[in-house]
Amino acid sequence: MNKSRSLLTLSLSLVAIAALPAAAQASTASASAKCPQFRVVHHLDKISGVSFPGGPYNMVNSGMTCLQTSTYFTQFLAATRVPSGWTVKLLSGQRRRFTKLHTNPTVDFQATPVSELTLTASSLTCAGTFHVLHNDNIGAMKLPAGSYTIKLASHDTPGLNCKVASNEFTYFLDNDWRGVLPRPWKMNVGAKSFYMNTPSDGFSVARVGS
Repeated sequence: MNKSRSLLTLSLSLVAIAALPAAAQASTASASAKCPQFRVVHHLDKISGVSFPGGPYNMVNSGMTCLQTSTYFTQFLAATRVPSGWTVKLLSGQRRRFTKLHTNPTVDFQATPVSELTLTASSLTCAGTFHVLHNDNIGAMKLPAGSYTIKLASHDTPGLNCKVASNEFTYFLDNDWRGVLPRPWKMNVGAKSFYMNTPSDGFSVARVGS
């Protein structure tokens, strides 16, 4: 399995940069805009030598839509570099800036890593979304391509947090397509949940959007 198939992102689809729809280009905003968080799933990715630690990132763009922003970021992560005509730089405050060259007005976006959100008693849903790049499955559990939220079953499972849950989901997608999970993990196909000793010792995933 290719590691890029399970990158955590907020993009709704992975498309070639050159094939971005003309309609999307026409709707691009010229002013800076804040987009939904983007999650990098692997412990440490690099794009053209710039490091991108795993976790959620705040996204701000200029001259493009949020869908285009997440699509570009997804493709750059998968390729581990920016294509000709783009640059990426590490700025102050841990901001990473991607700039499309020779454009007026400027077309760029910035990604800034943020600390994992602290869960409260009323919120077990993890920050950001997990992106499944292709129609996939873990045994009988079908997982169509798209964005998914990850929700912990409780706060009381030792060693299980949002980062661990997203890493486990990545591993299941990459290695357990036959549905044979590593011990002690089990799954509930109907609930799209994964747990260890009891259903309260795990997490579930839910597809968002269409």
